[in-house]
Amino acid sequence: MKTAVILVNMGAPSNLDEVKPFLKQLFSDPDIFHFPFGKRGQSFFSSMIATLRAPISKTFYQAIGGGSPLSENTIAQADALQGRLNDVAELKVFTAQRYWHPFISEVAEELRAGDYESIIILPLFPQYSTTTTLSIFNEWKQHNHNLPEAHFIERFYAEAAYNQACAQQIENAIKEFDKPPHILFSAHSIPQSRVTAGDSYIDEIYENMALIMEQLPDNMNHSIAFQSKIGPVKWVGPPLKKELKRLIKAGVDQVLVYPISFVSEHVETLFELDIEYAEIAQKLGYKRFVRAATVQTTEKFIDVLENLVREKL
Repeated sequence: MKTAVILVNMGAPSNLDEVKPFLKQLFSDPDIFHFPFGKRGQSFFSSMIATLRAPISKTFYQAIGGGSPLSENTIAQADALQGRLNDVAELKVFTAQRYWHPFISEVAEELRAGDYESIIILPLFPQYSTTTTLSIFNEWKQHNHNLPEAHFIERFYAEAAYNQACAQQIENAIKEFDKPPHILFSAHSIPQSRVTAGDSYIDEIYENMALIMEQLPDNMNHSIAFQSKIGPVKWVGPPLKKELKRLIKAGVDQVLVYPISFVSEHVETLFELDIEYAEIAQKLGYKRFVRAATVQTTEKFIDVLENLVREKL
């Protein structure tokens, strides 16, 4: 069968001119942000917030080179996966982005033109959330007319190879310390209202953390905090800054941060963690603040993607 595998991530601007329209797409997503007055309200408020946030967001992207490498990371992951699946006849790996090019709608049109008979959609989010995975599924359903029913992969945080890949990244970063550091897991937060409504993301984050720690020495202390809160509503905590303050007061002066909810580098890792929170840690008195790299195209992570796809095949 002619098969399409689609790796989907959130997307990000590759240059400063794309920041505002990217934010417009992000804030237009009803699976994350609910604005009053229906579609008109969603369009109005998303445009207004994007206009207000664009100037400060541009400074973030400017600080990491003028744009995000997320799209490049995703393409590299797709290329690596394609190499693993070349033995499967008529299979092609595509990339799509939820909030930027190539949009899900653009990839769906390409699949229609190519007469694909089987479709596997793999969101690059280890843990399931209504704000990420479900949003991707809902967007696909808006554009899947005249296409075969897709096979969805909802989560992969419990895959043994995935947790081994995460542990390897942490072990690589531990080499920069002269004593065992405190492992501080950092996850992208979500609105508390989503958790109250039944979103499983936070539970899966904690389960993922426990599985990773099983791969590491028993004497490693660890905790978790959350980053990237947007807007005035209550989001899941503790916030990363608050946890850094708690740890320094408890006598911890060396931390290794692992971005547990990300598999690629982007503004949340390269700016928030590497610049913003590194500066906060320095001011708080930390002797060492090191951020472990995301799994990206490590052999173990591509093993995970390959195994997930072959199971669906």
